[in-house]
Amino acid sequence: MIRPMIAIALKDLRLLARDRGALFFTILFPVIIAVLFGMVFGRMSTPGPLDVVVVVTQDGPLARSFAAALQADSALHVQVAANKQSGAEIVQQGHAAAVIILPEGFDDRAEALLSGGSMPLELFGDPSRAAELGLLEGKLMEIGFRQFMLAVTDSDRLRRQSAQIRRQLANDPNLHALEQTAVLKILAGAEELAAARKNEGEKKTATSVGGGMSDFRPVRIRTELLAHNQDDPPSTYAVTFPQGVVWGLAGCVMAFVTTLASERAQGTLTRLRAAPLSMHLILASKGMACVASSMIMQALLLVLAWAAFDVHPVNLAMLILAMTVNAISFTALAMMIAALFRSGAGTDGAGRALILVLAIVGGGSIPLVFMPPVLRSISVVSPFRWAIAAIEGPLWRGGSIADQFAAIGSVAIVGIVCAVISLGGMAKWRRGS
Repeated sequence: MIRPMIAIALKDLRLLARDRGALFFTILFPVIIAVLFGMVFGRMSTPGPLDVVVVVTQDGPLARSFAAALQADSALHVQVAANKQSGAEIVQQGHAAAVIILPEGFDDRAEALLSGGSMPLELFGDPSRAAELGLLEGKLMEIGFRQFMLAVTDSDRLRRQSAQIRRQLANDPNLHALEQTAVLKILAGAEELAAARKNEGEKKTATSVGGGMSDFRPVRIRTELLAHNQDDPPSTYAVTFPQGVVWGLAGCVMAFVTTLASERAQGTLTRLRAAPLSMHLILASKGMACVASSMIMQALLLVLAWAAFDVHPVNLAMLILAMTVNAISFTALAMMIAALFRSGAGTDGAGRALILVLAIVGGGSIPLVFMPPVLRSISVVSPFRWAIAAIEGPLWRGGSIADQFAAIGSVAIVGIVCAVISLGGMAKWRRGS
């Protein structure tokens, strides 16, 4: 009994080894997924640099110091814009998460830090990147505390602040004498600390300073979301609609690939090839069905968003063009998978595996900001990334026609590459290799 069992097992292993597609997705693909998830989740606690735009409305030494601190922070990738409008355009084009405005009077407010003032900041963010905006607000607060500690240890600035506070104390009739004495002692201690640091030439920030100051906020942030209509920001559904579209396209691709794998296993495809039909014609007809189902799915989502959630596209014609290009490009992806793998198991496994990888790399499952730089660079080959950008522009983000065409063109390029690969795969299949 043992010999027949071993013989059957060896036979199954030989069949698995001969089916290169099944062998790859049985043995090698799990290793790739493990490494890929390790790279992604290994960086979840330390996301890559966040793209932001900084606008200094009124030049001054303290505003320049704060802007320099932003640029020096390794967690941020800073672009400098001349005004709010140009900075907002960069954000609306999807090239940055937010624009940080240092408004007029920043230096005057920052100069009064020691007397209860706060540095004012205006933050205009991308509505589709709310999680990143929360991280950015925390980072701005951290930089604000660092600027406060620099103010405490700057003897010249502290001397000016002390003189101003003493004048305020002397002119305040409602302040009790004991309270005045306590404040003056604090100022004297701070001046001694600043003088000692200046004499020693140290520039380090003492982490113990600031105890009991839980209510103190060196930075006051006013946050708003940018949208094509400044009076009415887009709804949550407007932001999530592109993600729903690409996952619907992925479902159409998987339905096409699964159907083709089933027809191969059942012999339907062989009977079709026995008819006077070329393989190109057979796959083209199936591709038409995939494109049609993709367009119907996108149209239904658009009607639902328009009728039920009051989401009105910025450019309907461009949105229809984006939907059409998305449908064709994802169909080309499905045809590539179908052409490259000959067995039913290989086709079905390849389809599911490739869609999973492209979704992860393209930001369909995990925001790109949490990925290491190498994966964000690789994401340019994922149709998920470009399909989302192509839908967002004409739906709610707005921006120039050139920028919208750039996103749609990127989806088209991915589709063309998939179509060329599928033609090569079908040629090998026709030759029986």
